[in-house]
Amino acid sequence: MSEPIDEDQFRRTIYEKHKEHFDHFYRLHHLAEESLRTFRGFTGDHYQASLVLIYPRAYKSFDSIRRLCEVASCEDAAVILRCLLNLLVVARWLSLKPQKRARKYFAWHWVEMHRQAKQFQDCVPAAWVSDIEKHFEAVRSQFEYKDPKDKTKFARHWYEPEAHSIYDLFKEVGLEKQYEEGYKPLSGVEHSDAMAFFAMIAGAEKKGDERKLEIQSDLFVPHYLRNAFQYFADIFGICNKTIHLADYKEFEETVSSGINFYKSDMLARGIPP
Repeated sequence: MSEPIDEDQFRRTIYEKHKEHFDHFYRLHHLAEESLRTFRGFTGDHYQASLVLIYPRAYKSFDSIRRLCEVASCEDAAVILRCLLNLLVVARWLSLKPQKRARKYFAWHWVEMHRQAKQFQDCVPAAWVSDIEKHFEAVRSQFEYKDPKDKTKFARHWYEPEAHSIYDLFKEVGLEKQYEEGYKPLSGVEHSDAMAFFAMIAGAEKKGDERKLEIQSDLFVPHYLRNAFQYFADIFGICNKTIHLADYKEFEETVSSGINFYKSDMLARGIPP
């Protein structure tokens, strides 16, 4: 029976096993970390303001996936990876009609505040309710639309009526493949479908009628690092074009080097890139 190892030793073991995957990830991570350290935010318009919020949120997810992969907590990494992919789709979708969609992206805040004030009215001070109502009325028209029967509807989600589902967003930004191969299976992990436990079972040790689950399986570590790199790099690039965050040449070289490695690794594993 092997001796137990501490967390630092385990991290080193995982790193050495997937060294190149981590190294490319760390290079982009370092560039992003430095960009946030030196960035002084500005919000010249709604679109810039949305990117000022999206970028650090994406960085935090990117960083969390790295930390979870380091200790092979892949199921939790999968949940955050799904969030990062969702954020990529939002960033791309906003960029197609920046000002119009960014205004709605922010205006939805007051729709949600209005809903919560109604739902929890006993907990919300009267002065707040009045202020929320005023802001809600100011943005209401952005979310009202006519259905095919000419009946006035109010949007259930901030992106309606231009899109009616998350899949519609993926489709418009040309990421249908990522929806089928990424978002759907990651959603299965999020919702605890049977396949969410695949890695724990696939590497399980069997002895007669007994089975020892592979709780800390690193089966998906290289795949989640690769996908997180790609998703975050895309978001980073979108944001960097509008709110200058990093040297363009250094960014392009870092991303290109990583993408080329991950592509070669996928081909070597027999996975279509």
